[in-house]
Amino acid sequence: MLGRQARFSYSVSEADVAEFVERNACAREFLNKYDNEATTYNEKAVGLARFFRWLKVVKGLNISPEAFLEMHLQKRSLNSVKERRWALRFALEFSRDNPDLEGKAANYIYASFFLPLKLFCDYHEAPLTTNKGFFPKRGRRKYQDKPFTVDFVKRALGVLSQRDRTICMVQLQSGQSIKQVLVDINKQCKRIFREIDQGKERIRLDFPERKGNGFAYFSFISRDSIQEVQKWRPIREQIIKSVGKDSEYLFITESGKPLPCKHFHNALRLTWTRHKLRTGPLSVRSHGFRKFFEQESSPPERGISKSYISFMMGHSSGNGEDHKLDVVGGVYDQCPRVYPGVVEREYEKLEPYINIYSSTPKMQDPERDRLQRDVEALTYSMSSLKREMFRMAHNTENLTDEEIDQAMAEEEANLEMLRKKGYAVRLARDGNFSKSKPNREGL
Repeated sequence: MLGRQARFSYSVSEADVAEFVERNACAREFLNKYDNEATTYNEKAVGLARFFRWLKVVKGLNISPEAFLEMHLQKRSLNSVKERRWALRFALEFSRDNPDLEGKAANYIYASFFLPLKLFCDYHEAPLTTNKGFFPKRGRRKYQDKPFTVDFVKRALGVLSQRDRTICMVQLQSGQSIKQVLVDINKQCKRIFREIDQGKERIRLDFPERKGNGFAYFSFISRDSIQEVQKWRPIREQIIKSVGKDSEYLFITESGKPLPCKHFHNALRLTWTRHKLRTGPLSVRSHGFRKFFEQESSPPERGISKSYISFMMGHSSGNGEDHKLDVVGGVYDQCPRVYPGVVEREYEKLEPYINIYSSTPKMQDPERDRLQRDVEALTYSMSSLKREMFRMAHNTENLTDEEIDQAMAEEEANLEMLRKKGYAVRLARDGNFSKSKPNREGL
Protein backbone atom coordinates (compact mmCIF):
# COMPACT_ATOMS: atom_id res chain seq x y z
CA MET A 1 0.00 0.00 0.00
CA LEU A 2 0.96 3.66 -0.21
CA GLY A 3 3.90 4.39 2.07
CA ARG A 4 3.46 1.07 3.93
CA GLN A 5 4.49 -2.54 3.66
CA ALA A 6 2.30 -4.56 1.25
CA ARG A 7 -0.35 -6.49 3.16
CA PHE A 8 -1.64 -8.59 0.25
CA SER A 9 -0.10 -10.24 -2.78
CA TYR A 10 -2.21 -7.87 -4.88
CA SER A 11 -1.35 -4.65 -3.00
CA VAL A 12 -0.40 -1.67 -5.16
CA SER A 13 2.17 1.06 -4.63
CA GLU A 14 1.87 4.71 -5.53
CA ALA A 15 3.85 4.07 -8.71
CA ASP A 16 1.56 1.14 -9.62
CA VAL A 17 -1.52 3.34 -9.23
CA ALA A 18 -0.02 6.13 -11.36
CA GLU A 19 0.91 3.65 -14.10
CA PHE A 20 -2.54 2.05 -14.03
CA VAL A 21 -4.28 5.43 -14.44
CA GLU A 22 -1.89 6.48 -17.20
CA ARG A 23 -2.38 3.31 -19.27
CA ASN A 24 -6.19 3.05 -18.99
CA ALA A 25 -8.17 5.91 -20.51
CA CYS A 26 -11.58 4.76 -19.24
CA ALA A 27 -10.25 4.63 -15.65
CA ARG A 28 -8.65 8.05 -16.07
CA GLU A 29 -11.91 9.50 -17.41
CA PHE A 30 -13.80 8.15 -14.39
CA LEU A 31 -11.23 9.47 -11.90
CA ASN A 32 -11.19 12.94 -13.45
CA LYS A 33 -14.53 13.67 -11.76
CA TYR A 34 -12.62 13.66 -8.44
CA ASP A 35 -9.90 16.08 -9.54
CA ASN A 36 -10.86 18.60 -6.85
CA GLU A 37 -10.94 15.99 -4.08
CA ALA A 38 -7.45 14.56 -3.67
CA THR A 39 -8.40 12.08 -0.93
CA THR A 40 -11.39 10.67 -2.81
CA TYR A 41 -9.40 10.50 -6.06
CA ASN A 42 -6.67 8.51 -4.34
CA GLU A 43 -9.14 6.10 -2.67
CA LYS A 44 -10.94 5.33 -5.93
CA ALA A 45 -7.70 5.00 -7.93
CA VAL A 46 -6.20 2.60 -5.38
CA GLY A 47 -9.44 0.59 -5.23
CA LEU A 48 -9.57 0.11 -9.01
CA ALA A 49 -5.87 -0.66 -9.43
CA ARG A 50 -6.01 -3.16 -6.58
CA PHE A 51 -9.07 -4.94 -8.04
CA PHE A 52 -7.47 -5.49 -11.45
CA ARG A 53 -4.22 -6.60 -9.78
CA TRP A 54 -6.32 -9.10 -7.76
CA LEU A 55 -7.92 -10.43 -10.94
CA LYS A 56 -4.46 -11.04 -12.39
CA VAL A 57 -2.72 -12.46 -9.29
CA VAL A 58 -5.51 -14.42 -7.58
CA LYS A 59 -7.94 -15.31 -10.40
CA GLY A 60 -5.41 -15.54 -13.24
CA LEU A 61 -7.42 -13.11 -15.40
CA ASN A 62 -5.24 -10.46 -17.06
CA ILE A 63 -7.81 -8.01 -18.40
CA SER A 64 -7.91 -4.25 -18.88
CA PRO A 65 -10.68 -2.08 -17.38
CA GLU A 66 -12.11 -1.37 -20.83
CA ALA A 67 -12.19 -5.06 -21.76
CA PHE A 68 -13.74 -5.84 -18.37
CA LEU A 69 -16.60 -3.42 -19.08
CA GLU A 70 -17.12 -4.88 -22.57
CA MET A 71 -17.23 -8.43 -21.20
CA HIS A 72 -19.59 -7.35 -18.42
CA LEU A 73 -22.06 -5.81 -20.90
CA GLN A 74 -21.94 -8.86 -23.16
CA LYS A 75 -22.67 -11.24 -20.29
CA ARG A 76 -25.50 -9.06 -18.92
CA SER A 77 -27.30 -9.37 -22.24
CA LEU A 78 -27.40 -13.17 -21.98
CA ASN A 79 -30.30 -15.14 -20.55
CA SER A 80 -28.09 -17.09 -18.15
CA VAL A 81 -28.37 -16.00 -14.50
CA LYS A 82 -24.84 -17.20 -13.82
CA GLU A 83 -23.39 -15.20 -16.70
CA ARG A 84 -25.35 -12.04 -15.82
CA ARG A 85 -23.75 -12.05 -12.37
CA TRP A 86 -20.22 -12.58 -13.72
CA ALA A 87 -18.83 -9.17 -12.75
CA LEU A 88 -20.81 -9.01 -9.50
CA ARG A 89 -19.41 -12.35 -8.35
CA PHE A 90 -15.88 -11.07 -8.86
CA ALA A 91 -16.68 -7.84 -6.97
CA LEU A 92 -18.16 -9.68 -3.98
CA GLU A 93 -15.37 -12.27 -3.91
CA PHE A 94 -12.84 -9.42 -3.92
CA SER A 95 -14.58 -7.51 -1.13
CA ARG A 96 -17.26 -9.08 1.07
CA ASP A 97 -16.11 -12.71 0.75
CA ASN A 98 -12.36 -12.04 0.65
CA PRO A 99 -10.61 -14.16 3.34
CA ASP A 100 -7.78 -11.59 3.49
CA LEU A 101 -10.27 -9.07 4.91
CA GLU A 102 -11.64 -11.25 7.69
CA GLY A 103 -12.13 -9.19 10.84
CA LYS A 104 -11.99 -5.85 9.02
CA ALA A 105 -14.74 -3.27 9.47
CA ALA A 106 -17.64 -3.73 7.06
CA ASN A 107 -17.61 -0.04 6.18
CA TYR A 108 -13.91 -0.23 5.27
CA ILE A 109 -14.48 -3.31 3.07
CA TYR A 110 -17.40 -1.67 1.30
CA ALA A 111 -15.80 1.77 0.78
CA SER A 112 -12.28 0.64 -0.17
CA PHE A 113 -12.92 -2.59 -2.08
CA PHE A 114 -16.49 -2.75 -3.44
CA LEU A 115 -17.54 0.87 -3.98
CA PRO A 116 -14.73 1.99 -6.36
CA LEU A 117 -15.62 -0.78 -8.84
CA LYS A 118 -19.36 -0.16 -8.53
CA LEU A 119 -18.97 3.59 -9.18
CA PHE A 120 -16.61 2.86 -12.09
CA CYS A 121 -19.20 0.60 -13.74
CA ASP A 122 -22.06 3.01 -13.04
CA TYR A 123 -20.11 5.91 -14.56
CA HIS A 124 -19.68 3.99 -17.86
CA GLU A 125 -23.38 3.01 -17.90
CA ALA A 126 -22.61 -0.64 -17.26
CA PRO A 127 -24.23 -1.05 -13.81
CA LEU A 128 -22.63 -3.68 -11.65
CA THR A 129 -25.94 -4.50 -9.99
CA THR A 130 -29.33 -2.93 -9.33
CA ASN A 131 -29.88 -4.80 -6.07
CA LYS A 132 -29.03 -3.75 -2.53
CA GLY A 133 -28.36 -5.65 0.65
CA PHE A 134 -25.08 -7.34 -0.29
CA PHE A 135 -23.50 -5.67 2.73
CA PRO A 136 -25.19 -5.61 6.16
CA LYS A 137 -26.61 -2.34 7.34
CA ARG A 138 -24.45 -0.38 9.71
CA GLY A 139 -25.39 -1.35 13.25
CA ARG A 140 -25.67 0.80 16.31
CA ARG A 141 -22.37 1.94 17.77
CA LYS A 142 -20.95 -0.41 20.32
CA TYR A 143 -19.11 2.42 22.07
CA GLN A 144 -20.71 5.83 22.55
CA ASP A 145 -18.58 8.96 22.36
CA LYS A 146 -17.93 10.60 25.71
CA PRO A 147 -18.41 14.38 25.79
CA PHE A 148 -15.21 16.38 26.18
CA THR A 149 -14.68 18.62 29.20
CA VAL A 150 -12.37 21.64 29.24
CA ASP A 151 -9.87 19.78 31.43
CA PHE A 152 -9.84 16.77 29.10
CA VAL A 153 -9.46 19.00 26.03
CA LYS A 154 -6.37 20.59 27.58
CA ARG A 155 -4.90 17.17 28.40
CA ALA A 156 -5.64 15.80 24.92
CA LEU A 157 -4.15 18.85 23.20
CA GLY A 158 -1.12 18.97 25.48
CA VAL A 159 0.37 15.68 24.26
CA LEU A 160 0.04 16.41 20.51
CA SER A 161 2.60 17.80 18.10
CA GLN A 162 2.27 21.48 17.21
CA ARG A 163 0.73 20.71 13.81
CA ASP A 164 -1.87 18.28 15.17
CA ARG A 165 -2.66 20.54 18.14
CA THR A 166 -3.31 23.43 15.74
CA ILE A 167 -5.63 21.27 13.63
CA CYS A 168 -7.62 20.16 16.68
CA MET A 169 -7.90 23.72 18.01
CA VAL A 170 -9.17 24.97 14.64
CA GLN A 171 -11.64 22.10 14.62
CA LEU A 172 -12.82 23.01 18.13
CA GLN A 173 -13.22 26.75 17.51
CA SER A 174 -14.83 26.51 14.06
CA GLY A 175 -17.09 23.52 14.80
CA GLN A 176 -15.93 21.65 11.68
CA SER A 177 -15.22 18.00 10.92
CA ILE A 178 -11.66 16.99 10.14
CA LYS A 179 -12.39 16.89 6.40
CA GLN A 180 -13.49 20.53 6.40
CA VAL A 181 -10.29 21.47 8.25
CA LEU A 182 -7.85 19.48 6.11
CA VAL A 183 -9.58 20.18 2.77
CA ASP A 184 -11.50 23.48 2.85
CA ILE A 185 -9.65 25.41 5.56
CA ASN A 186 -6.35 23.97 4.37
CA LYS A 187 -6.77 25.82 1.06
CA GLN A 188 -7.35 29.19 2.78
CA CYS A 189 -3.76 29.41 4.04
CA LYS A 190 -2.76 32.71 2.40
CA ARG A 191 -5.88 34.56 3.51
CA ILE A 192 -5.55 33.27 7.09
CA PHE A 193 -1.92 34.39 7.27
CA ARG A 194 -2.82 37.78 5.78
CA GLU A 195 -5.57 38.42 8.32
CA ILE A 196 -3.35 37.28 11.20
CA ASP A 197 -0.69 39.75 10.04
CA GLN A 198 -3.37 42.45 10.05
CA GLY A 199 -3.86 41.79 13.77
CA LYS A 200 -7.33 40.24 13.61
CA GLU A 201 -8.46 38.19 16.61
CA ARG A 202 -11.40 36.57 14.82
CA ILE A 203 -11.15 35.17 11.28
CA ARG A 204 -14.07 34.11 9.10
CA LEU A 205 -13.84 30.78 7.23
CA ASP A 206 -16.12 30.08 4.24
CA PHE A 207 -17.30 26.64 3.11
CA PRO A 208 -19.08 25.80 -0.17
CA GLU A 209 -20.89 22.80 1.31
CA ARG A 210 -20.57 19.85 3.66
CA LYS A 211 -21.00 16.20 2.59
CA GLY A 212 -22.33 17.34 -0.77
CA ASN A 213 -25.44 18.99 0.70
CA GLY A 214 -25.03 22.14 -1.44
CA PHE A 215 -25.43 24.28 1.69
CA ALA A 216 -22.96 27.19 1.70
CA TYR A 217 -22.08 28.45 5.17
CA PHE A 218 -19.30 30.06 7.19
CA SER A 219 -17.79 29.95 10.66
CA PHE A 220 -14.91 31.57 12.55
CA ILE A 221 -11.76 30.88 14.53
CA SER A 222 -10.68 32.96 17.53
CA ARG A 223 -7.64 33.84 19.62
CA ASP A 224 -6.56 30.37 20.75
CA SER A 225 -6.59 28.99 17.20
CA ILE A 226 -4.73 32.02 15.87
CA GLN A 227 -2.10 31.59 18.59
CA GLU A 228 -1.61 27.91 17.64
CA VAL A 229 -1.39 28.78 13.93
CA GLN A 230 1.33 31.31 14.78
CA LYS A 231 3.29 28.59 16.62
CA TRP A 232 2.91 26.19 13.69
CA ARG A 233 3.85 28.83 11.09
CA PRO A 234 7.67 28.79 11.56
CA ILE A 235 7.69 24.98 11.64
CA ARG A 236 5.77 24.94 8.36
CA GLU A 237 8.18 27.45 6.82
CA GLN A 238 11.12 25.29 7.88
CA ILE A 239 9.56 22.25 6.16
CA ILE A 240 8.96 24.25 2.97
CA LYS A 241 12.53 25.51 3.05
CA SER A 242 13.93 21.99 3.48
CA VAL A 243 11.95 20.52 0.56
CA GLY A 244 12.64 23.56 -1.62
CA LYS A 245 9.06 23.89 -2.81
CA ASP A 246 6.34 26.31 -1.72
CA SER A 247 2.90 25.07 -0.68
CA GLU A 248 -0.50 26.74 -0.74
CA TYR A 249 -1.77 24.50 2.05
CA LEU A 250 -1.80 25.37 5.74
CA PHE A 251 -1.24 21.86 7.12
CA ILE A 252 1.44 19.83 5.36
CA THR A 253 3.51 16.68 5.88
CA GLU A 254 7.28 16.49 6.23
CA SER A 255 7.49 16.17 2.44
CA GLY A 256 5.55 19.41 1.90
CA LYS A 257 2.36 17.72 0.64
CA PRO A 258 -1.11 18.47 2.07
CA LEU A 259 -1.81 16.35 5.14
CA PRO A 260 -4.31 13.50 4.40
CA CYS A 261 -7.07 12.79 6.93
CA LYS A 262 -5.92 9.20 7.42
CA HIS A 263 -2.39 10.26 8.35
CA PHE A 264 -3.79 12.72 10.88
CA HIS A 265 -6.09 10.12 12.46
CA ASN A 266 -3.29 7.57 12.68
CA ALA A 267 -0.98 10.05 14.39
CA LEU A 268 -3.67 11.04 16.90
CA ARG A 269 -4.59 7.45 17.68
CA LEU A 270 -0.97 6.45 18.35
CA THR A 271 -0.24 9.54 20.46
CA TRP A 272 -3.35 9.29 22.61
CA THR A 273 -2.87 5.55 23.10
CA ARG A 274 0.75 6.08 24.16
CA HIS A 275 -0.36 8.64 26.78
CA LYS A 276 -3.25 6.41 27.94
CA LEU A 277 -5.91 8.90 26.86
CA ARG A 278 -7.37 6.43 24.38
CA THR A 279 -8.41 3.23 26.12
CA GLY A 280 -10.48 1.50 23.42
CA PRO A 281 -12.30 1.87 20.09
CA LEU A 282 -14.00 5.28 19.80
CA SER A 283 -13.06 6.11 23.42
CA VAL A 284 -11.70 9.42 22.17
CA ARG A 285 -11.86 10.83 18.64
CA SER A 286 -10.95 14.15 17.08
CA HIS A 287 -14.64 14.53 16.19
CA GLY A 288 -15.20 15.29 19.87
CA PHE A 289 -13.68 18.74 19.29
CA ARG A 290 -16.44 19.54 16.76
CA LYS A 291 -19.04 18.33 19.27
CA PHE A 292 -17.42 20.47 22.00
CA PHE A 293 -18.24 23.53 19.86
CA GLU A 294 -21.93 22.58 19.86
CA GLN A 295 -21.91 21.39 23.47
CA GLU A 296 -20.62 24.70 24.86
CA SER A 297 -23.43 26.60 23.11
CA SER A 298 -26.19 24.45 24.63
CA PRO A 299 -26.77 25.82 28.18
CA PRO A 300 -29.85 28.09 27.93
CA GLU A 301 -28.46 30.67 30.36
CA ARG A 302 -25.71 31.52 27.85
CA GLY A 303 -28.31 32.89 25.45
CA ILE A 304 -26.71 31.46 22.27
CA SER A 305 -28.96 30.66 19.29
CA LYS A 306 -28.80 26.95 18.49
CA SER A 307 -30.10 27.64 14.97
CA TYR A 308 -27.09 29.84 14.21
CA ILE A 309 -24.72 27.29 15.75
CA SER A 310 -26.21 24.68 13.40
CA PHE A 311 -25.59 27.04 10.50
CA MET A 312 -21.93 27.50 11.47
CA MET A 313 -21.55 23.70 11.69
CA GLY A 314 -22.95 23.25 8.16
CA HIS A 315 -26.19 21.49 9.12
CA SER A 316 -28.53 22.08 6.19
CA SER A 317 -31.43 20.62 8.20
CA GLY A 318 -31.00 23.08 11.08
CA ASN A 319 -31.37 22.09 14.71
CA GLY A 320 -34.15 19.57 14.08
CA GLU A 321 -36.93 21.91 15.19
CA ASP A 322 -37.22 24.09 12.09
CA HIS A 323 -38.58 23.13 8.69
CA LYS A 324 -35.77 22.47 6.22
CA LEU A 325 -36.85 25.43 4.10
CA ASP A 326 -36.84 27.78 7.08
CA VAL A 327 -33.50 26.92 8.68
CA VAL A 328 -30.87 29.62 9.10
CA GLY A 329 -29.18 30.02 5.72
CA GLY A 330 -31.83 27.93 3.99
CA VAL A 331 -34.18 28.79 1.14
CA TYR A 332 -36.24 31.41 2.97
CA ASP A 333 -33.69 32.70 5.48
CA GLN A 334 -30.80 34.37 3.71
CA CYS A 335 -29.98 36.46 6.80
CA PRO A 336 -26.42 35.08 7.29
CA ARG A 337 -25.41 36.16 3.81
CA VAL A 338 -27.30 39.47 3.81
CA TYR A 339 -26.49 40.30 7.45
CA PRO A 340 -23.33 38.31 8.32
CA GLY A 341 -22.86 40.36 11.50
CA VAL A 342 -25.75 38.44 13.07
CA VAL A 343 -23.81 35.18 12.90
CA GLU A 344 -20.66 36.84 14.19
CA ARG A 345 -22.54 38.21 17.23
CA GLU A 346 -23.72 34.71 18.11
CA TYR A 347 -20.15 33.43 17.73
CA GLU A 348 -18.96 36.26 19.97
CA LYS A 349 -21.26 34.97 22.73
CA LEU A 350 -19.64 31.53 22.39
CA GLU A 351 -16.03 32.77 22.28
CA PRO A 352 -15.39 32.93 26.06
CA TYR A 353 -16.25 29.23 26.35
CA ILE A 354 -14.10 27.97 23.45
CA ASN A 355 -11.07 30.19 24.11
CA ILE A 356 -9.99 27.69 26.76
CA TYR A 357 -6.52 29.22 27.22
CA SER A 358 -6.83 32.95 26.60
CA SER A 359 -10.04 33.89 28.42
CA THR A 360 -12.30 33.05 31.33
CA PRO A 361 -16.00 32.75 30.50
CA LYS A 362 -17.95 35.82 31.50
CA MET A 363 -21.42 35.40 32.91
CA GLN A 364 -24.12 36.38 30.46
CA ASP A 365 -26.80 38.81 31.67
CA PRO A 366 -29.46 36.17 32.53
CA GLU A 367 -27.01 34.21 34.69
CA ARG A 368 -25.70 37.31 36.47
CA ASP A 369 -29.24 38.56 37.17
CA ARG A 370 -30.26 35.19 38.62
CA LEU A 371 -27.27 35.08 40.98
CA GLN A 372 -27.88 38.67 42.05
CA ARG A 373 -31.50 37.83 42.91
CA ASP A 374 -30.35 34.83 44.93
CA VAL A 375 -27.90 36.98 46.90
CA GLU A 376 -30.57 39.59 47.62
CA ALA A 377 -33.01 36.92 48.82
CA LEU A 378 -30.38 35.39 51.10
CA THR A 379 -29.46 38.80 52.53
CA TYR A 380 -33.12 39.55 53.27
CA SER A 381 -33.55 36.17 55.01
CA MET A 382 -30.50 36.75 57.21
CA SER A 383 -31.75 40.24 58.20
CA SER A 384 -35.16 38.83 59.13
CA LEU A 385 -33.55 36.10 61.21
CA LYS A 386 -31.41 38.67 63.12
CA ARG A 387 -34.52 40.78 63.92
CA GLU A 388 -36.38 37.76 65.27
CA MET A 389 -33.44 36.80 67.49
CA PHE A 390 -33.25 40.39 68.82
CA ARG A 391 -36.99 40.42 69.59
CA MET A 392 -36.75 37.12 71.47
CA ALA A 393 -33.70 38.28 73.49
CA HIS A 394 -35.14 41.70 74.47
CA ASN A 395 -38.91 41.01 74.50
CA THR A 396 -39.56 43.72 71.92
CA GLU A 397 -42.30 42.09 69.84
CA ASN A 398 -44.19 45.39 69.49
CA LEU A 399 -41.35 47.25 67.76
CA THR A 400 -41.34 47.70 63.97
CA ASP A 401 -38.55 46.44 61.72
CA GLU A 402 -37.11 49.97 61.44
CA GLU A 403 -37.07 50.39 65.23
CA ILE A 404 -35.47 46.95 65.64
CA ASP A 405 -32.78 47.86 63.09
CA GLN A 406 -32.05 51.12 64.94
CA ALA A 407 -31.84 49.33 68.31
CA MET A 408 -29.53 46.68 66.87
CA ALA A 409 -27.27 49.37 65.40
CA GLU A 410 -27.09 51.18 68.78
CA GLU A 411 -26.28 47.94 70.60
CA GLU A 412 -23.55 47.08 68.09
CA ALA A 413 -22.04 50.56 68.53
CA ASN A 414 -21.99 50.14 72.35
CA LEU A 415 -20.41 46.70 72.06
CA GLU A 416 -17.72 48.04 69.76
CA MET A 417 -16.97 50.83 72.26
CA LEU A 418 -16.53 48.27 75.07
CA ARG A 419 -14.21 46.13 72.92
CA LYS A 420 -12.02 49.16 72.21
CA LYS A 421 -11.75 49.81 75.99
CA GLY A 422 -10.40 46.28 76.49
CA TYR A 423 -13.52 44.51 77.75
CA ALA A 424 -14.36 40.97 76.66
CA VAL A 425 -18.00 40.92 75.53
CA ARG A 426 -20.03 37.70 75.28
CA LEU A 427 -23.64 36.69 74.90
CA ALA A 428 -25.19 35.39 78.13
CA ARG A 429 -27.80 32.62 78.37
CA ASP A 430 -30.61 35.13 78.99
CA GLY A 431 -29.89 36.74 75.58
CA ASN A 432 -28.13 39.82 77.01
CA PHE A 433 -24.49 40.74 76.58
CA SER A 434 -22.15 40.73 79.57
CA LYS A 435 -18.78 42.37 79.88
CA SER A 436 -15.72 41.36 81.85
CA LYS A 437 -12.19 42.64 82.10
CA PRO A 438 -9.77 40.56 80.00
CA ASN A 439 -7.00 38.55 81.66
CA ARG A 440 -4.15 41.09 81.43
CA GLU A 441 -1.56 38.59 82.72
CA GLY A 442 -1.61 36.69 79.46
CA LEU A 443 -1.16 39.81 77.39
